[in-house]
Order: sequence, then C-alpha cells, then structure tokens
Amino acid sequence: MDQIPRDIELAVRAAAEDSKGYAGELPGVYRRARRRARRRVTAVASAFVVLAGLVGGGLVVRQRQAAYEPAVAPPAPAQRLILSGVAGEYEAPQNLPTPVRLGGNLQIGEVSADDHLITHSVVGGGSYDRSIGLPDGRLVSLGPRSGGAMLLTVQSLGGETQQRDIRQMAEPVALAAADAATAYLWRPHGLYAHDLAGGLERLVISSAMLDVSEADPGAALDAADVVGDRLIIAGKSRSCRPLLLGIDPPGGVRFLPLTSLGCSRVTDLRLSPSTNRLAVTYTKAAGGVRVAVLSTEDGAILADREVATASTCQVRIAWLNERVVRGVTVPPRSPEPQELSLFRIPT
Repeated sequence: MDQIPRDIELAVRAAAEDSKGYAGELPGVYRRARRRARRRVTAVASAFVVLAGLVGGGLVVRQRQAAYEPAVAPPAPAQRLILSGVAGEYEAPQNLPTPVRLGGNLQIGEVSADDHLITHSVVGGGSYDRSIGLPDGRLVSLGPRSGGAMLLTVQSLGGETQQRDIRQMAEPVALAAADAATAYLWRPHGLYAHDLAGGLERLVISSAMLDVSEADPGAALDAADVVGDRLIIAGKSRSCRPLLLGIDPPGGVRFLPLTSLGCSRVTDLRLSPSTNRLAVTYTKAAGGVRVAVLSTEDGAILADREVATASTCQVRIAWLNERVVRGVTVPPRSPEPQELSLFRIPT
C-alpha cells in the first residue's frame, strides 16, 4: 500500500514536464533584469545619435533659413534738362512776374524735375558751346575763348570751379557727353575720355570704327550721347538711322532706324539711365518736330509724338525716370519774351 500506482506516477511526471517555470524563480529574475538594462542602453545611444544629427544639420527642426531676396538697385536720379545753346527772353513756366533771360552774362537755363525754370551763371568770359548737368549738381561746359583757347569748366553747385584749356594745336574739339568722372570729347580720330580730376585722356573709339570723318568727327554728327558703356550717334550722312554700340569694349553695333516714321533729320538723342530705351527728337520733311522713344533691344517704336509744328523750334529732352521722357519746346528767337512749352511722354 506504500507504493504509488504506476499509472498515477506517469500522469504526475507528464504534468510536471509540460508546466512552465515559476516567474519568480531567481534565474528568471536575473535574465529579465539583464534584458531591461540592454534596452535602456540602446535607447540612450539612439537619443544621442538623433541629437548629433540635429546639431550637425544646423538644427533644421527649430531654425528656418531666411529666404534669399536679391538686392534691388535704387532708381537712377532724373536726368537734368539743360537749355544749352538757347539765348533769349522767356516766360517762366511757374509764371514769374518777369521773364527769364538766357544767354546774356552766360546764363544757362534748366527746367527742374518739378517743371521750374532756373538759371546758372557759368563763370568766365566768352561763350559756351554746350553745357551738361550732372546728377550731383555740377555743370560741365565747353566753349571758345579769345586767343584760340577752348575752356572746359566744371562748376560745382555753390562750390569751387575748375577750368582747363583743352585745345590741342588748334584742332577742333566738341563736348559729346559727361558723367561724374569723365567728359567725352570729339577730337580728330575719334571719341576721347577726358578725366575731370586730372585731365588725362584716352581714345575710347576711333572715327574709323564709327565711319565718320577723321579730321572732325563731331562736325560729322547731328547728335550723340554716352551713358555707361554705350554710345549712340546720328551721323549727318545717315541721320535717321542712329547707330548704337558698346564702347567698353567696342562692339555690339546696332542701327535703330526712324525711316518708317518719315524722319528727315535727327536733332537730339538721349539714352535712358539703363540704356534700354532711346529718346529721339527729329524733324519731318513736311515740317514740325517730333519725339520718338525706341527700345534699344529690338528697335521697336514705343512712342511717337509731335511737340512743335515749326521745324525752327528747338527741343530739349531728358529722362525723368526709366519710362517717362520730359522735354521743353523753345520757339524761335524773338524781340519779345517767348513762352516755353513743357511736355512729358510716358512709355
């Protein structure tokens, strides 16, 4: 009776072998502790990897790179509208009580951007063939003096005046254009850049490249202008087909014809500050003076307007900004004071 029956003993052994171990046994506790420790080490290491990636990438999650905004150049100042070579008495546009006299005592007229007529007394005796106003207020003038001298005058607004005789061996010379540092002169053999500070000169482009007279290129032109590195000329032999080209370095020759407008002769040229547009005053065979605006890229006519019915009127033009041309029509000289007619042409 002390022995366990055989069938019961086998059943108990089979049940013991199929049952899972007790979770609270010491070896199992150690195994679970080691697994949790390994998971914590792995998690901490992963966090350091992510943080290093953020720091190395410039903290892209928290910081946003500023959008690139290209610099915008400020608009160019209005070109000055100088009444050079205009003598007589004129009624001022602002209805002053007395007429304004130009030419006497070297009085040079200017129509300001707000359409007021002002005068400048150019120093020195004699006369001036042409005066050009610079944006900084200076006035650059050139004209003959007794004894064969040709005086280049740079006159500051309310400041000092610099004068220099620039005639060379009685050769012809004419003022084509000017900027803050340079006066552009027509001399025999071409266009020269004259340094306003020191007086040094260099040949910019030869007469041969322009197909004009070697001896006196200035006299072979009806009009010319220089802005930046671009030159525009209207030669007397092809006045209504102005020639545009680069001068630094020379190249990029392009004709801008006005023949489709019935042009008879060009009387003035003015490049816009960006040189993307050209304003032209011209006469027609039937009479009258007109102002046309052309694109210098393709020669397209952007505007064309009559500003005087008589071809004997003088017209001066300047760019108020890149899209607006302003000008003044000067009637023929008369003993009586004349009225100046101002106009603006948007394009």
